[in-house]
Amino acid sequence: MRGWLLIVVAALAACSKPAAPTNTAAVANAVAPAANVARAPGAAPSQKLAKIFTADILGANIAYLETITGPAFRTEGKLRTYKVDDCTVLVGSADGVKIDNIGVDDYGPRCSFPIAQYFASGSAPPTPDIPTFGQLRQSLDGRFTASCLHLCGNAADPTVMWRHQGSHADNFNDLLAEVPVREDPVLDAYEDWANKLIAKYGEDYVERRRYDQGDNLDDVAAHDFANIRPTRIRVGSNLDAAEE
Repeated sequence: MRGWLLIVVAALAACSKPAAPTNTAAVANAVAPAANVARAPGAAPSQKLAKIFTADILGANIAYLETITGPAFRTEGKLRTYKVDDCTVLVGSADGVKIDNIGVDDYGPRCSFPIAQYFASGSAPPTPDIPTFGQLRQSLDGRFTASCLHLCGNAADPTVMWRHQGSHADNFNDLLAEVPVREDPVLDAYEDWANKLIAKYGEDYVERRRYDQGDNLDDVAAHDFANIRPTRIRVGSNLDAAEE
């Protein structure tokens, strides 16, 4: 009888023990991989592009460039297109020998280059590698224009462009930043700018692109496109917005 009593007491004592503390570190480690995936950064910049976009690449021979890129994927007029690490590199050359201008299409974190190295440093903040149009304007003076703002038809998407014309301090390097008008928020910005130009100067003024030489309401465009990022950026000389 005494033996049974001891067994019952021991069982009751075991049931009354507090639960083992939760191993919070183990739980944290168990969920950490999922959290890391959620916070994973974007694609790393292409290392091959870093070898191409050096400060002295402008004026270099195309033959040198092609030791890095391989042959051109496409050549149309003065513009050559290269495929490098899944990025599209654009190279302009008037004589087919030396590089006049160079840039990147589908511009973004993976496919970008250090813009500021091609322009003189000063009191203005240097241009970030992946800028908005507003950040470009903070660093460099420039002007907005568009391939079409009214009655554009369906042949191609209109393109909004911002261009900086370099001075002697910049070795006369220009910059051309572009974005196609396909969807919001670009479409909203584009329509607001166009509508305000039409309201002030009329449809004929806008349809005939008189804003290229006259008033383009640049302050309106600057406000509308301040937070939009260009998808194509090119630097150098002999840049032509219509060049494809």
